Amino acid sequence: MSDEPRPAIDGARRLVVVVGPSGAGKDSLLRGWRTADGAPHFAQRVITRAPDATEAHEAVSPGDFAGMRSAGLLATWWNAHGLDYGVRASQLEPLARGGWVVLNGSRAHLPTLRAQAPGLRVVEVTAPAGVLAQRLDARAREDAAGRESRLVRAIQAPVGADLVLVNDGDLRHGVDALLQWWAAIRAL
Repeated sequence: MSDEPRPAIDGARRLVVVVGPSGAGKDSLLRGWRTADGAPHFAQRVITRAPDATEAHEAVSPGDFAGMRSAGLLATWWNAHGLDYGVRASQLEPLARGGWVVLNGSRAHLPTLRAQAPGLRVVEVTAPAGVLAQRLDARAREDAAGRESRLVRAIQAPVGADLVLVNDGDLRHGVDALLQWWAAIRAL
């Protein structure tokens, strides 16, 4: 599945991809951004995971996901932690109309997405290993082996982000820094 060609994404300079390890607080920062005045469109992801409180994703079966991919309904897709993730092409339509889109993405998928969408912007959310471990334990989505796998994956090479946010303190500070960056790039 990972070697299949993906379609080009038009308007890519207005695509913001937010990446970071599990437990870094991407969802919390995205919720803060979503409530701000003039917020962009936030692309809903399609995931082969049951619905949960952390993200309002479109939950589908692996078979349905494969069918969506085959039918050309997904603009991009990837696999992480044994789950399939994707974004419907319709979720990226605001780009073609001159709008901005934010995508909660994957660091491992960035090279593929950059090939599809040259000029996209990347926000990397990080936190110290101890903070990641505490947050993963509190989330209690995986067993101990699953949490350990996510912590090991957290140690990756830098992704060449346009903005790096260390989210280890007051969430409001992180949201404020994100909104300041957003205001600056939106004005370009």
